[in-house]
Amino acid sequence: MYKVLITGGTGFVGKWLRATQPQKVDAVYLSRANYKNQNLWRGWNYTRIIHAANISPALIIEQAKKDNARLLYISSGIVYHPENDIVYRRNKMAWEREVLASGVDVVIARLFTFYGAGLDDNKAIVQFKKAAKEGKPLRIWGDGSTVRSYMYGLEMGKLLWSVLLHGESGEAYDIGDETPITMLQLATIIAAATAPRPEIIIEGRKEAMPVYLPVDAAKAKRLLDKHGK
Repeated sequence: MYKVLITGGTGFVGKWLRATQPQKVDAVYLSRANYKNQNLWRGWNYTRIIHAANISPALIIEQAKKDNARLLYISSGIVYHPENDIVYRRNKMAWEREVLASGVDVVIARLFTFYGAGLDDNKAIVQFKKAAKEGKPLRIWGDGSTVRSYMYGLEMGKLLWSVLLHGESGEAYDIGDETPITMLQLATIIAAATAPRPEIIIEGRKEAMPVYLPVDAAKAKRLLDKHGK
């Protein structure tokens, strides 16, 4: 039985980790408030840790060292995009380096684009579906050519557990679908499934990352195929 500590446990990633949790796992899912209250989790011993919270991994590294636990750090595909040099990207890159240099047994998952319950309201697919449901136009902030791929949260959860339990130490795994779809195609699919069919409005603004796709999505999928959930 694996005793697993999960930060960011009540967000989108935590929701789907819980939905796909293997039977051999006993997991503690921390909310942001619970993470800040160290008395709730620092006194326990863990065999595995997943750091999904968008916060420094310093405390988690300490815990992993104390317990000699494997650490899965949840990063982002944004690390591949220096043209979008925002604070979020700089933090993810710095924290990847920090966990890799820590001396603990570390694997990294770089997440891309997903769909399913629990997504933030600022995600395009959520905004499109909400607008369609309310009978409002579907607004595309770019010119419609921006490319993404969409993986269902359930598949993401399965892949993350596989990387945690079976990934090679020190390696990074892209978590995302390989099928590209433009924003215009996505909006068109959602509009076509709605009656009455909503209008699609293209704003024409510049997109910071016109293409955002996994570099090697097959690497994580091979783990899952080999070891199962």
